Amino acid sequence: MSGLTLTEKIMAQQSGRDSVRPGELVWSDVNSIMTMDYLGKSTFNIFDSLGAKELFDRDKVICVSDHLVPPPTEAFANLLNEWREIVKAHNVTHFYDFGKQGIAHQIMVEDGHVLPGTVSIGTDSHANSYGAVGAVGNAVSVTDAAVAMATGKCWFRVPETVKFHVIGKWQPWVMGKDLSLHIMNMMHWNGDLIYKALEYDGPAIGDLSMGGRISLCNMTVDLGAKNGIVAPDEKTQAYLNGVAKGEWKMVSSDSNAEFEAEYEIDITNVGPVVAKPDRLDDVVNVEEVVGTKLNQIFIGTCTNGRVEDFGIAAAILEGKQVHPDINMLMVPASQTQYLKAIEKGYVSTLVKAGVAIGTSGCAPCFGTHRGVAGDGDVVLSAGNRNMKGRMGSKSAEIYLTSPAVCAASALTGTIADPRNLPMPENFGVTYGE
Repeated sequence: MSGLTLTEKIMAQQSGRDSVRPGELVWSDVNSIMTMDYLGKSTFNIFDSLGAKELFDRDKVICVSDHLVPPPTEAFANLLNEWREIVKAHNVTHFYDFGKQGIAHQIMVEDGHVLPGTVSIGTDSHANSYGAVGAVGNAVSVTDAAVAMATGKCWFRVPETVKFHVIGKWQPWVMGKDLSLHIMNMMHWNGDLIYKALEYDGPAIGDLSMGGRISLCNMTVDLGAKNGIVAPDEKTQAYLNGVAKGEWKMVSSDSNAEFEAEYEIDITNVGPVVAKPDRLDDVVNVEEVVGTKLNQIFIGTCTNGRVEDFGIAAAILEGKQVHPDINMLMVPASQTQYLKAIEKGYVSTLVKAGVAIGTSGCAPCFGTHRGVAGDGDVVLSAGNRNMKGRMGSKSAEIYLTSPAVCAASALTGTIADPRNLPMPENFGVTYGE
């Protein structure tokens, strides 16, 4: 009998079983449950309707204010006030309110609420990010989240697993985001990855920073996948040391695990890439769109708002100025990432270069406030989605790329190739810090 993939092994362990197979339904323990301001009220309303007296574990229900902060309207302010009262009423231990907040998925990982070898869920689509530390991270409905808050369990269909084995040497200026978009281009939304677990392994994944792994797993949902995952290693251990909320151990796929499909990627052959407007899978090498005139550049989100992203932008912009035709906004993924960027001097460098720094949160990414795209705007974004209307006006065009391409383009006012710039001495090819 064949062995288990990493996702199958975790789902089996968390369901109290020796093994599971794709297509089976399981009732799994969950290590943590995240909900946020935008959907949190609905989640707790359903929880209350179940007649539950208290949360299954108040330490494992994580509540975050990230979509509506700071509130841009009276209605949003009122909703946030209601949200605070709901969280207090349910005696939640971990509440990341305005001023202490960040984007939920970054907080879940960096504060150790997600552990390798476990299952964690969230009421936002990019909960797949949790796979970066070797957890099964799933986005769920508010109903499923409410049931899990009452029981500590959630149901899943065990997904088939597709493996991407990544070899070779990372080229200068190529980041985890480039690999994610490269895979988008490979698969072209052909349906082969719908509801699949995507497992990333190989020496090039081992070389990738934790930030790069978060970026990679984060965007698996945009491929239609159920989850993305990287087996924990020494980097994972170092990242979680001192922050992990609970005990954990290394876990990996069995040597005889059976994958639905396997793809090998030589990262040596992957350069900086750009997804053209309206489609994530319309990906081209950056040189094909060099010279495209821009008026807005955005670096942030749960995909690319970490200190390494601020660092690469600061290294490119140090002593220089953002082009006068460009409005450039950067938003840290969390207050922790913001403080790290301040301590390293990145924020000072960026502000002097003409970059606006926004409050940690999701707002610019999904077009509600603090960086909304106007009619006809051409935006270069390091976010995760570029469909019409994603960042505001439906007539705006959004090109999606890495922070390195964003920062290089800020100098010219047009899409630019960072490979024409000297590589800063203090940055390795995978940009980890």
